[in-house]
Amino acid sequence: MNKNKKLAQRIIYASKATKLSKVARFGIIVTAMLTFLIFAISFYGLQSGNFTFTVDEKARQAGITLYEDPDTKIYTSRLIAEQVDNADGMTSLCGTEYSTRPIGHKDCIPTDEEITSVNGSNNGDSYIAYTFYVTMVSNSQYIGDLVSTVDIISTSRNAEEALRVKLIIDGESTTYAKRQSEKGQNPGELELLTDEPFYSDNTVARKAVNQFSPGETLKVTLVIWYEGYDADHTVNLWSGGVKLEMNFTLENKQPVDNEEN
Repeated sequence: MNKNKKLAQRIIYASKATKLSKVARFGIIVTAMLTFLIFAISFYGLQSGNFTFTVDEKARQAGITLYEDPDTKIYTSRLIAEQVDNADGMTSLCGTEYSTRPIGHKDCIPTDEEITSVNGSNNGDSYIAYTFYVTMVSNSQYIGDLVSTVDIISTSRNAEEALRVKLIIDGESTTYAKRQSEKGQNPGELELLTDEPFYSDNTVARKAVNQFSPGETLKVTLVIWYEGYDADHTVNLWSGGVKLEMNFTLENKQPVDNEEN
């Protein structure tokens, strides 16, 4: 009887160990699947769209205007980028040591050359890309410093923590992100392969072109996405979002006749 009891106990222990092993393996598989799903289908709602570009009254009166097509040059003080319905996680790290995804993968942000090759909206399924032109009309009587800002209008569920904004002006590219949070490998430092931190809590970027003059034109491209490899890109952001807009104004405005003074 003692031998039989010991044998039965061993069978029970082995059965429990087998079950635990299966549970552990299942847990690993589920964790891996969830990690992928967080990257692939995290949803930020329609707040990720409806991006507007505006010229304020001061700049408009000085002759600053926007247009989408360099052939037709239909001037306006307001442009609207097409929205994306599902702002899933994307990445700009493709082809680097930080990502297993090769360049051209469906989750990768395209190259600057590809993005800027199309005027107006050039969105992907999960990122906003928009190219337009800003100019001072040739008959303007003023000169001044053209200042542009990308501003945060609203945010929810801390979605801005995983946000990336790339601003390309006349071929010069700058990528902005909030500094790494406590979840990052180096809290307080720049995010991987970004160029500048957010300008302030409510402003992503601020750029100035000094002495912008009549007839001068800039080609501007804006790309917006949520970085799937960001440590803050988690299920906690689901149903959150960030509303942004880009504004232009003219500072230090003066008549053209005073340019040399």
